[in-house]
Amino acid sequence: MSDEESPTPALFDHAKRVYEEMLKRSIEQGELDGEGNYTGNVLRIYEGHLTTLFADLSIANPYYTKIRNALVGQNCMVQLRRGGGVALSKWQLLNPPSEEGFREIMERKRGPKGKAHQLEQQVRGLVSMINDLTDRVEVLEKTR
Repeated sequence: MSDEESPTPALFDHAKRVYEEMLKRSIEQGELDGEGNYTGNVLRIYEGHLTTLFADLSIANPYYTKIRNALVGQNCMVQLRRGGGVALSKWQLLNPPSEEGFREIMERKRGPKGKAHQLEQQVRGLVSMINDLTDRVEVLEKTR
């Protein structure tokens, strides 16, 4: 199965549902400049507790951080105000998530694995150590 044929990750489906629900519950708000004047741009703003939204969508809490980070990392939304307790968080919705962007973010988070990666790290460490020792030898030779 090629990358293009691989099934959509369940986590992406959850992220898409979260964004779509935030969009449904959002309001339009005029954008203000630094002086409080309307710029003419209209923003989509969601106010609420994301944890409650996850519960409403029957998405398990352990997915919260991954989904939130994936949506923020894809520039789907930006946090305007942090909530907590009775205070609601406030999010500006920018773009719907894409499966391709989601996969890229998940790959970046995973990072390379395996023997080849371990060997590359060891070689980088040894090169760094050799460079450090070379510098020290040069300093010692200059002080003679």
